[in-house]
This record gives sequence, C-alpha cells and structure tokens, in this order.
Amino acid sequence: MMEVRNIHKRFGKQEVLKGIDMDVAKGEVVTLLGPSGSGKTTFLRCLNFLERADEGSILLGETETIVNKANPKEILAHQRQTAMVFQNYALFHNKTARENIVMPLLLTKKRTKQEAYEVADALLEQVGLTERKDFYPSQLSGGQQQRIGIARALALNPKVILFDEPTSALDPELVGQTLTLLRDIAETGATMVLVTHEMKFAYEVSDKIIFMENGQMVEQGSPKAVFEQTKEERTKAFLARFTTQMAR
Repeated sequence: MMEVRNIHKRFGKQEVLKGIDMDVAKGEVVTLLGPSGSGKTTFLRCLNFLERADEGSILLGETETIVNKANPKEILAHQRQTAMVFQNYALFHNKTARENIVMPLLLTKKRTKQEAYEVADALLEQVGLTERKDFYPSQLSGGQQQRIGIARALALNPKVILFDEPTSALDPELVGQTLTLLRDIAETGATMVLVTHEMKFAYEVSDKIIFMENGQMVEQGSPKAVFEQTKEERTKAFLARFTTQMAR
C-alpha cells in the first residue's frame, strides 16, 4: 500500500529526519511514538508533501514519487490519495460544518453538488453531528470541530489517512469521544498513520508501533513487542513516563 524509503529532511543545517523507512499495509494502523522534537510530525507532513523532504521516495499504491524530483502535477496526484487530520482542526471558519466537508468533494473529487451534500450528510451522521451541520466552527466545541475535520478527511476516500496529534488540543473530557471515533474508523479497515501521545489507545488500536528519536527510527514492531518486550533503553525510558496512562 505505502512504502516509504530513506526520507531525509533538513531545516537549514539541522537534519530533522535521517533516512526513515516505513511500510504500511492496506487496512493497517501504524502509530508513531517518540518524544517531542523527534521528527514525528515533520515525517507525517512529508508523507503528504505539506513539507517537502530532501531525499527519499514514497510508493503509494502503484505510483512511486521521488520526493526531490516530483513536479507539481505529481505532488497533487499524491496528495489526492492521502488526507490529513490536524491537531488544530484547520477548518474554514466562514463555512458551516456541512460546507467544510462538501468543499473538498467539489474541488478535489469533482462531485456534483447533490452528490457532495449526500456524502457530507452521511458522514455527519457517522460522526454524530447531523444536528450541528449548519453551525460554524466558532459555534462548535473543540471535539466537534475535530470530528468535522475527520469527516472531511473520510470524504476524500483516501488510500491513507494521516492523523497529527488529533486529541492534543482537546479538553480532557472530549478526548474520549474522538478516540472512540478513531477506533470506529480503524475497525472499518481504513489505512491510518497516527502521531499521538495517547498510549493506551496506541496499544489497543495499532497494528504496528514505530518509535522515533532524534529523527531516526529506533525500533518498530507490534504493540506487544514495543510496549512489553522492548530491549531498547530509549524506548523504555519514553514509555516509563506513561505508566499511569496505560494503567487506566
């Protein structure tokens, strides 16, 4: 489904990604863990060309993109096969909840208005916000805005959905609602790559865990292998900070 090879990224003289490889099978949930500054979000953004990597390649389906040689047409084609859910929601504030979902369908998928609104209404029902469809983002809670962002990503029917800390900006009481929705999406067989600090969720929902530090992949494996059987001291030290969260 997605094969990522030798991704490097520099900001000035600082190399923040140092040759990352990753394989994601269709229907797999892969979670990136690591301390702040380890390169997780930058890597995720490189997968969608929101940041352009300096070296490496991304094979998505049957199409390989050489990141430092891709032209605008190739980048757009790649982006249309992926969708990203941001930690700060990234909604259009002058559009209603329903219109936020409809817009990419009209612009990217070239759906008719009737088709776009039918898809949007079905997704609003899926995320439990049918009664809020005509509300603007400012009239919605953070959790509701994030669910609209997730619905917008699902509307594009992407091959891979990328989630960047989808609960980090939410009040604690709203985190559970969003995690429940993500669980439901995972159970539909969606292919997902997540960055999160919700360790219990990562353990229970992921098929594969990747631990990153200092722009490098330290280890990868099943949740059981990484959380319970790791021999990497760096992984152990990181996970030790979350023992209380895991016990809940």
